[in-house]
Formats: sequence, structure tokens, C-alpha cells
Amino acid sequence: MSRKIIPNIPEIDYYGNEVDYVFNLLEATFIGADEKIDKVEIAAYSGMGNRFVWTSGAWVFGNELMDSIDETPFESTIRLLKCMGWEAKYILILRDKDGSPLNTDNEQIRRDFIDVIDKGFPVLARNIDDHKYNIVIGYDNEGRNIISKDAVETVAVHTISKTVVRDEWENAITEYVLLKEKTNPAPERKRVLDLLKLIVNRARMTNETNSRKVGFAAWESFLHMLEHDDFALLPLQAEDEDSVQGRMFTYCDGLCQIYAHKEPLPYYRTLATRYPEWQAALNTAIAALDICADYGGFLWTQGFSMDEKGFEKFRDPAARKILADEGRKAMTRDVEAIEQFERILEKEGIR
Repeated sequence: MSRKIIPNIPEIDYYGNEVDYVFNLLEATFIGADEKIDKVEIAAYSGMGNRFVWTSGAWVFGNELMDSIDETPFESTIRLLKCMGWEAKYILILRDKDGSPLNTDNEQIRRDFIDVIDKGFPVLARNIDDHKYNIVIGYDNEGRNIISKDAVETVAVHTISKTVVRDEWENAITEYVLLKEKTNPAPERKRVLDLLKLIVNRARMTNETNSRKVGFAAWESFLHMLEHDDFALLPLQAEDEDSVQGRMFTYCDGLCQIYAHKEPLPYYRTLATRYPEWQAALNTAIAALDICADYGGFLWTQGFSMDEKGFEKFRDPAARKILADEGRKAMTRDVEAIEQFERILEKEGIR
């Protein structure tokens, strides 16, 4: 029986932070493809390290997921791969009401995976298990089974991946990205300027993406809801978002996005040394983003906890006003950083 496993895939940590999980998963993908890139560059060039998304008027999960910002499927992933010089192909599987594929068939799906894995490249896939994103690192039985890295729950809200063999996987998968070949990426200077333009445009967006607010508009909605929504009649704990517990968890999903602003900072620091003409603006932006990201941990400094006592505290409007006021300070730092990025773009004649 035909079988292959890519041998050098690292473990993928997951701490309940979906943004960080995606960074780790993409890093593992690049390592598997023998690409020299680390997580700070992934955070930067994916745009995930400088974005904020929020569903206005609704406390729902999913704002922190990578595809919440994508106007087209796998957009952030494809952009990152292209930026690093990788040609990639995206496949969306259309299905009829019975779940049978319309634009392909199971044999072709298996062949796609086998061809890429035989080259030594993992496959990025969506919806083959409980997590929306996975990497497939091998196959068995001529592709009728796939071998993937899945996050597995352990203690202390910490999961670490394990190798899982799956059968009948073709019936669950909805989308995948195939790495084709490595080419020469654009010069770093161009890539950085394109990235800064992306970050600035997102921050200043006034229209919604996927029915979600983005950038400063997301900040304003997030903080207004935090301070002014009435939790008094909500049950303290329940399985869905319509409880104080659910809303606190959703708020923490927002904090995960904000804390991710720290991830690309080491890369920005290297840019400040290599491009002296940008140094002053970058250093100011780095300092501002570092302080902004600290808001991601402010909740825990105020005596909140993930238990009944913490949920009761989160129900209290006075306690949430403290969180909102501190969040407004963090937002001003985000604004300051964006203004510095705009200065760089203006100096380079980019609007």
C-alpha cells in the first residue's frame, strides 16, 4: 500500500488563542516545506499581527479566526504564500445537497494530496476535524487515509498536536491549498511597503467585511458594547454566547487579536535597523503597538477569572467600564502606530 509521511513537522501548540494557533500551524507548514521563516514574519506578512475584527451588535465567536478578515477564501494564507515566493493553488469543493462533490471527485481530491505530499509539501486543509484549519502531512492506502496534525486537549487549557490517521476524509473537507513550487519573492522593501499599505487600509476601513467591522471601527464597537451592553438578565453560565460566561469568552477572543499585535514586533525591529530612513517612525510604532498589545492581558490584572467569581465580576457594569476605559487607551496606541506607518508610506510616495 502506498504511504508517505513528511518527517520534519513540529508539534503545534494551542492555548485557546486561535490567532496564535494559526501562526503555529503556518509555521509548521513552512518548516515542512523546508522554508526558512519564523513565526514573527508569518504574523507580519499574513497581516494577522495587525488586525482587529468585531461583529457589531452581537456577542458571537469567530472574530479571531483567520477567515473572518478574508474577503475571498484563504485570502490571508494565499497572500502570505505569495509574499514568501510560493505558487499555490486553492480548491473549493462544491457539493450537492447530499454532500457529493460537484466540481471534482474523491479520486481527484486524493490525487491532489498525494502529488503535493510526494513533493515533500504539507497541504493546508479546512474542516477535516473540530479545528477549522489543519495541515495534512501524509497519506496511507494510496490516499484513502490521510495523516494530519490535530490539536489534542490536555491540562491547563493547553493542547499539543498529535498525528492522526483519518479515513473517509474526502466527505468532510471543504477547501484546501496546495503548495506548487518555490519562486523568488519580491524584494523585502516592496514586501514591507505592501504590508504597511494593507495594515493601514484595514485600520481605516469603514465598510464591513463578512458582516464584521474592521480596524478602528471594530475597536469602537468592541469597547462600546463592553461598556454599555446590559448583562443583568443573562444567566451567569451557559453553553452558548447568551450568558455572562459566553460574553466574557467572546471578549477574550477580542483580546487574543489585540495581544497578537506583539507577534510581528521583533521583525519590525530588524527593519528599523536595516532601513534607517524608516527608523524613527518604526520605533515609535513598535513602542505604541507593544503598549497596545498589553491590553490583551489587562483583564487578568483586575481580578477576573474563568470561574463563577470572575463571571459575576464581568456582569458588573462598573468593572466593565474599567476594562473599556483601559481599552480606549490601547486603541489610541494602535492609532499612533498606524499614523507612523502612514508616514513611511507618504515618504515613499505611496497612498
